[in-house]
Amino acid sequence: MTKLYEDHADLYDLAFDWDVDEEADWLRACLGPNCRTVLEPGCGSGRFVEALARRGLSVLGLDLSPAMVEAARRRLRRSGVEAEVSRADIRDFALGRVFDGAVCPINTLAHLTSSELACHLDRMAQHLRPGARYLVQLDLHDGTGPEELRPSRWEIERDETRLRITWATEQIDVEAGWQRQRSRIEILAGSRAGEVVEEVHRMTVWTPGRWAGLIADSGFDLRAVYDGDRQDRPHVEAGRAGRLLWHELILDK
Repeated sequence: MTKLYEDHADLYDLAFDWDVDEEADWLRACLGPNCRTVLEPGCGSGRFVEALARRGLSVLGLDLSPAMVEAARRRLRRSGVEAEVSRADIRDFALGRVFDGAVCPINTLAHLTSSELACHLDRMAQHLRPGARYLVQLDLHDGTGPEELRPSRWEIERDETRLRITWATEQIDVEAGWQRQRSRIEILAGSRAGEVVEEVHRMTVWTPGRWAGLIADSGFDLRAVYDGDRQDRPHVEAGRAGRLLWHELILDK
């Protein structure tokens, strides 16, 4: 676990606090009309937990970081929205209940190694009812385009605090299956103005072939893929590379 997700959970909460209402509407529709209970592994500071709960779903978020769990609970208390957040390792957990659906946004699963992600999918299969949808947002790489190293930059503010965030891939080895990313958060205004929080993250690189092989060995089928880098999230052909792809997995009946 990196310091960004523990020592600087407050900055993470603000840095990723953009409006997710439209995306939450889309996720709600994709989960289907019979979905009433939702699991979000790796929920961070809980913005999707809150957003989905606002849409009438009973949501449980899991995160390994105690600081993130507390940040998510604070968010729920501030908003008055009812949902659950618990500390758990998404590679190995047992909740004693099953859910109608699940979501995992923003490339969260790329923090896991190949073997860890296989364990995660096994645990998810144990916690979803047959036929449930698991919506996973995960980049797939083929190493052929300049977008592989395209950084993301944005600014965001809340109350008196304003941040500038840069998240960039510094090095990627598609064949070896790893990448090095750097997050940089500059505090532009507020009580901590002038501080910079910078950290390196080593993450797994998934190619279309490796991802397809992992799914084939799991209890899930790939139903559809959507381009999450576009606002309208169109269907795209399975097996292509892309940023922020949404993968609609269905648990085998």
